[in-house]
Amino acid sequence: MLKAISLWEPYASLISIGAKVNETRPRRTNHRGDICIHAAQKTVDGIEPEVLYAFRNRGERMTWQFGCIVAVVDLWDDQPSENFILSNLPKGDFQICEEEWSLGNYAPGRRIYRTRNLRRLKTPIPCKGFQCVGWTVPPEVEKLVREQF
Repeated sequence: MLKAISLWEPYASLISIGAKVNETRPRRTNHRGDICIHAAQKTVDGIEPEVLYAFRNRGERMTWQFGCIVAVVDLWDDQPSENFILSNLPKGDFQICEEEWSLGNYAPGRRIYRTRNLRRLKTPIPCKGFQCVGWTVPPEVEKLVREQF
């Protein structure tokens, strides 16, 4: 069974283009392994300069997906935000570059879900999402996702 996490836009798209590799949340998760990135919010309330820069820097168009799965990543770690530092040095275990820092909420008490192995879907797949982390993707949607790997 494939699991998913719902993110508001533009954060789901930022993960799908590789601009954002960490997701910040208030609670820890026990989920490890593949997890679908689901774009949940129905509207985008203004665009921050950091988001514009992330898309332009990668030559990507800003097109939002709503109510669909846009990518699959490997959620491999969950750490408290206090373990991380902002750094412009090459990424180490607990260093976060300025761009990544600007795209998340690294306030004390938050959790950092660390991801890797991005697999962006060529065609986003419509799917109803849920607020919890690690909700189960319906079998018919999972089949469509796996066909794009």
